[in-house]
Amino acid sequence: MGRIAQRYGSFIKIMKKEIVRKIRRITILTLPIWGLILANILASLHLKHFCLIKWLTNHECWGCGLTRAFAALSRFDFQGAYNYNPRIVFFAPAAVLIWGLMLYFEFKKNRND
Repeated sequence: MGRIAQRYGSFIKIMKKEIVRKIRRITILTLPIWGLILANILASLHLKHFCLIKWLTNHECWGCGLTRAFAALSRFDFQGAYNYNPRIVFFAPAAVLIWGLMLYFEFKKNRND
């Protein structure tokens, strides 16, 4: 009976690893969708003092308007996105590049797991 329990236990461990791997892959694949949904929700709330630096110093920080800019990009409003924060020209491609690297390393062949 001990061998059966041991084999069954190792089978459960393998299945847990496989389930965790599938959940991780689904999460990485859908990350941009969830990010854009969250950006649209936050932009629709019209939070005036969302930025702590702006609230404390009364000056805009480098990130002010990025949430609204990403929300505008999700609606393909490129001019509006640029008007919210011109740095979106650098942040959007960087976000796509980081997501692409995450996909590459997650689905890379000959993975040693």
